[in-house]
Amino acid sequence: MRIRTQVLVPTIHPHLATHFSTRVQDRSASFGHRKLAQSLGTMAMVISSDLRAPCSLLMATLMLIVVQAQGITRHYNFNVQMANVTRLCATKSIVTVNGEYPGPALVAREGDRVLVRVTNHVAHNMTLHWHGIRQLRSGWADGPAYITQCPMQTGQSYLYNFTITGQRGTLWWHAHISWLRATVYGAIIVLPKHGVPYPFAAPHREVPMIFGEWWRADTEKLVRQALKTGGAPKYL
Repeated sequence: MRIRTQVLVPTIHPHLATHFSTRVQDRSASFGHRKLAQSLGTMAMVISSDLRAPCSLLMATLMLIVVQAQGITRHYNFNVQMANVTRLCATKSIVTVNGEYPGPALVAREGDRVLVRVTNHVAHNMTLHWHGIRQLRSGWADGPAYITQCPMQTGQSYLYNFTITGQRGTLWWHAHISWLRATVYGAIIVLPKHGVPYPFAAPHREVPMIFGEWWRADTEKLVRQALKTGGAPKYL
């Protein structure tokens, strides 16, 4: 049973779950997890080759059924950092996750456990909120600053740990302190469990679309100005 869990839990691509022994890859996983998954996938092939075909097939089928029912653990590393971004013919330095704007998509299946290690490399305090995710017995992973957690100061890290239960669809994550959500956000894509169809015809292709604002001004200066004067922020 322990071999089963360790072979299949590291990150299996959502659309290639049955091919874990030959293509154990997931862009969301860290390098260490990919190497571990590749090594264990190879080990699973060796073990299977030493067993009689009917027994090997039965064991593989049972392992896939158990994992599909329980979900897997997905690992993400989010580095909050400054990056130069160009929009509307102008370039400015903004707060991003992994240097991307919008930030990287978080992809999981219903029933999966998600671990997101966030490290703050900028001068602002930071928290992240997983908008729409039901935090069942994991309220400390919800993200509102000074409510469910103290914000990460410069150089600090925080591990968000939650399980996606009874949900599927497209949501989003964003910074949950000050106005940093103006640039720190991205998509959350929750796929149905394996074997569970979509409530509509399968699309030819899926492309996440995120609508956001682009501020020419520094949003942190704007919010400081509003707090200082007590009035609506003026454009800087």
